[in-house]
Amino acid sequence: MLRCTKVIKTTDSGGFLLDMSMKAFFLNFTRIVETNPRIYWSIIFGLAACLALFVAEIVHIQLVINELNTKDQNVLAEAILPLATKYKWSRIFAIILALFWSNMEYLKAKRQLRLTR
Repeated sequence: MLRCTKVIKTTDSGGFLLDMSMKAFFLNFTRIVETNPRIYWSIIFGLAACLALFVAEIVHIQLVINELNTKDQNVLAEAILPLATKYKWSRIFAIILALFWSNMEYLKAKRQLRLTR
C-alpha cells in the first residue's frame, strides 16, 4: 500500500494572476451594478416585455381560432404559424433592446466610476 506523506503544490504564476483579475472584475462589476439601478430596470423591462408579448400571442391566437371556427388542423396551422413567427421575432427584438439598454447603462456607470482602462 502506497502512502503519500508530502503534498507538492505546482502552480504557475498565470493562475494567480487570473484569480486576482477575476476577483477585481467581480468587485468592479458589483460596484457598477450597485451604483446604477437602471441596469436592473433594463433587465426587468426585457423580461416584462417578453411576458406581455407571450400573453398577447396567446390571446391573439385564441381569437383567431375562434374566428376561424374550424376543426381542420391544417387550416389552423396555416393561420397560426405567421402569428407565432411575428411574436417570436418581437420577443427576440425586446431581448436585444433590453441587452443593448443594460449594456449602455453599464458602460455609463463604468465611466462615471472611472473604471475604464
